[in-house]
Amino acid sequence: MIEEALAQKLIERVIESTSYNVNIMNEKGIIIASGNSERVGTFHEAAYQIIHSSQDVIFVENDKDYQGTYKGINMVIEIDGKREGVVGVSGSPDEIKPVANITKLAIEALLKYEKQKLQSIRRQTKKERFIEMITTEQNADPNGLRKLAEELCYREDIIRIPILCYLENKKYQELFLKSVKQGALHKSEDISFPLEEQYVLIFKTIDSKDKRFFADYKYTLAEYLHVTLQWIKKEGIFCKFYIGTFQDSFPQYYYAYRHCKWLESNIKTEHSSIYFYDHIGEYIQAIVPFNEMNQMFHIFGSYLPEELQKNCLELVSTLIQTNFNTAKASEELFMHKNTFAYQYNKLRDILNINPQNSSKDKWFLIFLYDYLSRK
Repeated sequence: MIEEALAQKLIERVIESTSYNVNIMNEKGIIIASGNSERVGTFHEAAYQIIHSSQDVIFVENDKDYQGTYKGINMVIEIDGKREGVVGVSGSPDEIKPVANITKLAIEALLKYEKQKLQSIRRQTKKERFIEMITTEQNADPNGLRKLAEELCYREDIIRIPILCYLENKKYQELFLKSVKQGALHKSEDISFPLEEQYVLIFKTIDSKDKRFFADYKYTLAEYLHVTLQWIKKEGIFCKFYIGTFQDSFPQYYYAYRHCKWLESNIKTEHSSIYFYDHIGEYIQAIVPFNEMNQMFHIFGSYLPEELQKNCLELVSTLIQTNFNTAKASEELFMHKNTFAYQYNKLRDILNINPQNSSKDKWFLIFLYDYLSRK
């Protein structure tokens, strides 16, 4: 997986030597870096096909041949035999073929160099290596991971849940971690450590013998951080807490941490504590590839009137937030209830659905909204 910041750094280096636009796409077919900033975040169908097939290159002769793809050459990025992403160069394929080949080789060389440099500057103490494996290595060796955990005296047969703490001011990182570890409820099996400059990551143990631990885990975490929360409030320290998923297997800790990072990137709220299990719907929608959504809904996006699509985005977004309570939704939009009802009934009529009475219709409308908002 290519990090977005690194990809953009690579693009900036490459475009210094060429007048052609260059894009880098991730494993989902999303453009994560480009010489044309307006294309970042959009779907690139040719890249998606390369990543999810045995093809190494796709020549695009016309702009409309693939969704979100311009004329040019797209080539797989391989590092140590692993398909990491796709690099695309825009232009006439016959004209840019030599440039595309050189660009691909340059991107791969720069990526390999950056990875080697990153590895060489990391201190490889046991705990640091353990941390590195559970936060950066999706396919870390399970036996190696468990061996390190055993040497560090971390049991695997207990449930832990990650808390990713983001500190706006990095100077408080050490004091924050010290406060957590000195808390009365901090246990020897709680795994806590600094991460980068502004983060602290904690894998908090959960007592699975308590039959209500699923129901009460939020209160458990609040009690655990009580002293630290009082301290940051007194000092006026801004901190956000992203709480991931329950795990009882070390190889799964990587995904629990990624769930925290997904919250940080995608859930924007004024609340200081954000829980992954409160946002499962958004997560599931986010991981469904746009290509799949497009295959289901592209006709709706092409033939529904533009004004109706605009109303759908506005109304359904608010209905989702208010659990499909039309009265509350109209209040949230500062719209007269009759106006809201007129627009909503018009949408329901043209689609022949009734989300208030049918869960199937509700899910259809939610996913149609998701498609239109990503289109």
